[in-house]
Amino acid sequence: MQRPVSTVAKRAWLDNRKADRDAVLTNLSQRYGLFYFFAQSCGACEVFSPILRSVADSHRMAVMAVSMDGGPSRDFPRYVVDSGQRARMGISGNETPALVLFDTATRKTIPVGYGILSADEIMERIFTLTNTKVGSDY
Repeated sequence: MQRPVSTVAKRAWLDNRKADRDAVLTNLSQRYGLFYFFAQSCGACEVFSPILRSVADSHRMAVMAVSMDGGPSRDFPRYVVDSGQRARMGISGNETPALVLFDTATRKTIPVGYGILSADEIMERIFTLTNTKVGSDY
């Protein structure tokens, strides 16, 4: 269905798209994982961590939490301290929070976003980055 213009049709289109997105995200865990770069001293990370935890749990996505300052995360108690992972992925800077998608098939990283993202933003960005073709309606 093309993107509709009437209010009722838009609502139906968005509902269908959300259902498609949720189904796709649940199946992505077989190919993709997430790297979450955080810092204990980061206030935005305190806000973002539980949002990411909820999305990851609801879609069974693996998250490798990487502490940029060596400190722990309440929502990701199994974390590693950055020992060059970020640089090896080609992700420059030290901004936190940072969310990166890792494609196990191609071994490539795909930045999802920096800063606080809502659950819907995380899911929509991952869906768009993994399931839309350039030039298609999203």
